[in-house]
Amino acid sequence: MKDDKKALVLFSGGKDSLIVTLRLLDSNYKVYLVTYENGCGLKTENVNNTIERLVKKYGTEKIENIGIKNISGFFREFIYPFYNYTSSYIKENYGDITISQFNCLACRLSMYIASIILCNRYNIKNVFDGARRSQLFAIEQREMLNKFEKLFSENGININYPLENETDDWKLKNELLLRGIVPKTLEPQCLLGVPTPSNEKEGLGKNVLMATANVYEKYLKQKAKEIIGRYKDLKLNGDFI
Repeated sequence: MKDDKKALVLFSGGKDSLIVTLRLLDSNYKVYLVTYENGCGLKTENVNNTIERLVKKYGTEKIENIGIKNISGFFREFIYPFYNYTSSYIKENYGDITISQFNCLACRLSMYIASIILCNRYNIKNVFDGARRSQLFAIEQREMLNKFEKLFSENGININYPLENETDDWKLKNELLLRGIVPKTLEPQCLLGVPTPSNEKEGLGKNVLMATANVYEKYLKQKAKEIIGRYKDLKLNGDFI
């Protein structure tokens, strides 16, 4: 299998990651599915039900299940000592970031660090994430996606967001039905992620988005690079469970 036809998919078992996986299979990719557990989720093991259905349909030569990877160590590295900062300190130094958007940023960045490590292990150059702007998480807006793309690029990997501009849930669900797959899935549930309130004029709150970018640039980005470097130096090859 050529390296440019191998893809690591961040697989939650929900319709977005499922559609991304199916489109890649249609394009003759070999897909490597990984699910991440941050320690604050419910029924993460449910993802195996969906993966079993995929493997039954497409075979192990097209799908490799890397499994459920625990990223709680990375997540904890990011939230500490941030959780000891006062609200006034955070606002003065970073802006009006909400607790939920900080948690999502720290968690998604943990997933991306793990993905970079896994890509090095499996010699994969393309990562796919089912992130969608319409879900109103700061980390899934183009301003933040640009920053994540740069982090991956610096490590010789491409991160792709094929559903970034999709807004029609009905259309996505029907795409699954047309493939003979019932879109009702047993998707694991994270207890931390909460969409940011929006208004018709501004969409996702600009102040929250700006603060999220500030936290990444001023606080988390360097930590992420240090962790990636640590794994490269120790040649741990993705053994972060």
